[in-house]
Amino acid sequence: MWTGVALRVVGLVLLAQVASAEVVRVEIRRRDDAGTHQRLTGRVFFEVDPSLPANQGIADIALAPRNARGRVEFSSDLDVFVPKDAGRARGTVFLEIMNRGREQSLTLMGDAFALEQGFTVAFLGWQFDVNEGLALQAPVAPVEGPVRASFVVTSTAPRVAAGELPYCAAPGAAAGARVTYRTRIDAEARLLPGEAWRFEPDGCVVQIATSGAGLYEAVYRASGSPVAGLGLAAVRDFASYLKHGGNGATLRENPALVRRVVGFGYSQSGRFLRELVRDGFNTDERGRTAFDGLMIASAGAGGGSFNHRFAMPGQAGNSVLSILRPVDLPPFTDEGLLAKARAARVVPKIIYTFSSTEYWARAGSLTHTDDGLTDVPLAETSRLYLIAGTPHASGALALGRGGQYRQHRNFAQQRWPMRALLVALDDWVRGTPPPPSVYPTIAAGTLVPFDRVAFPAIPSFPFTTYMPQVWRMDYGAQFGMTRVITQEPPSLGAPFRVLVPQVDADGNDRGGILIPEVAVPLGTHTGWNVTNPPLGDLGYLAGLVGSFEPFAPTAADRQASGDARLSIAERYKGRQDYLDKVRAAARTLVAQRFLLAGDVPVVMRRAQETWDIVAVTGPR
Repeated sequence: MWTGVALRVVGLVLLAQVASAEVVRVEIRRRDDAGTHQRLTGRVFFEVDPSLPANQGIADIALAPRNARGRVEFSSDLDVFVPKDAGRARGTVFLEIMNRGREQSLTLMGDAFALEQGFTVAFLGWQFDVNEGLALQAPVAPVEGPVRASFVVTSTAPRVAAGELPYCAAPGAAAGARVTYRTRIDAEARLLPGEAWRFEPDGCVVQIATSGAGLYEAVYRASGSPVAGLGLAAVRDFASYLKHGGNGATLRENPALVRRVVGFGYSQSGRFLRELVRDGFNTDERGRTAFDGLMIASAGAGGGSFNHRFAMPGQAGNSVLSILRPVDLPPFTDEGLLAKARAARVVPKIIYTFSSTEYWARAGSLTHTDDGLTDVPLAETSRLYLIAGTPHASGALALGRGGQYRQHRNFAQQRWPMRALLVALDDWVRGTPPPPSVYPTIAAGTLVPFDRVAFPAIPSFPFTTYMPQVWRMDYGAQFGMTRVITQEPPSLGAPFRVLVPQVDADGNDRGGILIPEVAVPLGTHTGWNVTNPPLGDLGYLAGLVGSFEPFAPTAADRQASGDARLSIAERYKGRQDYLDKVRAAARTLVAQRFLLAGDVPVVMRRAQETWDIVAVTGPR
């Protein structure tokens, strides 16, 4: 039975060999029945040796407090679901990287998908700056230095804005602080006079008298920096512990439960996994592999503010602030990203997935081009799939203009290919390769500069006149070696050449996996939208939100409006004809291994709802 194994693995206090394992103990504080699994919640306690090469890439590790053994201590919240029936277990741990303390796979793939597939499912806190959810308790390095707080103001009317600072200002810091304003990312910042801003008495909030829309930044001195890079070590060491154990007590005692560990990260968490591999954290202190496979979803080309002095892991949530944080930094392609893993012989199998938004707001093209000039191949151990026409953050299946965004929100979902690709990743680490990559390329003419996108004429949906840019950045001479930022904000060099997918006659992406609602469309699905009011000077579209514009109901309607796209009536004989075409598209995806056969009925129910809302009810 699994129960005895689990008690040995995650008992109230589970000791490991301090001398040879980085997980010191696991404390389970609660057990709950979760149907096919038992849910165990608690905390993992770690120690790492700062003198070992595996840990010297952690910023400020040498300055962190040490215990009597000369180790640096830290801990993480844990939530794990262990299969009750070892005979039905998949033999793989699905270790999700939390996004700002919360899971995302349950929403993205369905509430119980990973559990139904027989995975052991684990969630581990890695981020110190979260108020809710699973967190990392990191030691603080006694250092002082510059910190920059950024605030995007959309109101054109002057007002007083209160901004919470990511780190409280050190005593007396106001004397040397400065607050600036700019309307373009690459413009010279204008210094605001001292009377236009002030710190609150606690030093944790700044009040700014704004003069209009733009980017406001406060640069000031702070003290005490959490050793944020220990989050990378926590994930590395827990994954290694699950596989290799310590003191003879791990899930590995029952091979039916743990033979492999795959990591999953979406958005911020996917960028975390890119940085984990890039910086050599797929190797534990003894040179062993942590992750066998990684599913890096909707991360684009970047890493994050995860491992430097005065890090801000929870920031970089939009395409304006990301530009000025150490997020979109090279290397971008597999050649550089996997260099350390390749040298250590610990390269994981990687499945990257992009929504359309990753090309528009996350510089996705840099992962497979040479600065937008030529295509660069992926590693043999990697696959990349664009889930065409999907947004980073899907909206509800509804239509309605106005409010925060110019267009209807895109409701297309990544769910169905992601479910199939998670199964494909597990099959791959067992030995069966996944489907070939599917993504746009320069050679095929499906990846182009945004001003060469052949967007159709749609009077109700004008094509954007701008898109976010990504610049080469300089954070000061020390950053490359020590991860210490001495120049805030960074100086900007030449922008990278970022490309986006070319579109078809309907305005839908070419070169990617066509989910049924894009293969058999009722409108145009994009990975970009525009805010109200627009922030074109900052190159900010609508963050991570996409657009949807329905086709006109009839030929007469489209001709009257000047819409270049065929109408719904010109495409489909009626509801049943539409559903028949959706079913054929779904069967094609099943044959390509981008859709599980068991998901076809749910896809069809979704298609029925979509027809009723778009073709019958229509926009309001």
